[in-house]
Amino acid sequence: PDLAYFCGVLAGDGSIRFQKERCQYEIKCVGNPKDEKEFYDKLMKNLIKSLFNLDIKTKFFDEHTTYGFDICSKNLVKYLTEFIGLPLGKKYDKLRIPEIFLNNKELVRNFISGVADTDFHLRAKKGYYPIIVGVSKSKSFIKEIKDFLENEGFKICMYKREEFDKRVNKIVITHRIELSGYKQFLRWMEQIGFRHPKNKEKINLLLKLAREKI
Repeated sequence: PDLAYFCGVLAGDGSIRFQKERCQYEIKCVGNPKDEKEFYDKLMKNLIKSLFNLDIKTKFFDEHTTYGFDICSKNLVKYLTEFIGLPLGKKYDKLRIPEIFLNNKELVRNFISGVADTDFHLRAKKGYYPIIVGVSKSKSFIKEIKDFLENEGFKICMYKREEFDKRVNKIVITHRIELSGYKQFLRWMEQIGFRHPKNKEKINLLLKLAREKI
């Protein structure tokens, strides 16, 4: 389950590449320094130690605009891409739930939890109504997640959005899934959940409200 979760995090905010000119294999995963330092400093650091017995250094990247880790390891890159099935290089055309997890629902749930901690967000509409939104540039990947969740009893809305992204100075198309309401939120917390520390306070509030409403 922890390995599946880790792979989900990489599917969301990670990249796996081989730089031919430098003959370097690299796994890099970064997020927003404003609310994700604890996620990388504690959760991801400890997870990587327990999974691979590696002591990583978390730090700022990309001119201090992102924060996370990188690992230069040929063996780990080969394992994650050739054995697990994560994409090497540009990922969005090849992104999918790894086939090696598909026969075990618990592993798929943990993989989706990792994706959710990086590419989903939880909000409380008007301060009390729970909404979970998942975002990806890959339509096929987000639809695969949608299909799995619907088979598990979730009610999902899927749609496309076009937005201007200041970081790249162009219109970016994303594909989104959304589930809303107390019953869907409770089902999510029971089956998928969030591990990201930034969601703790919001989760506790929404769980309290959900149990009062249902």
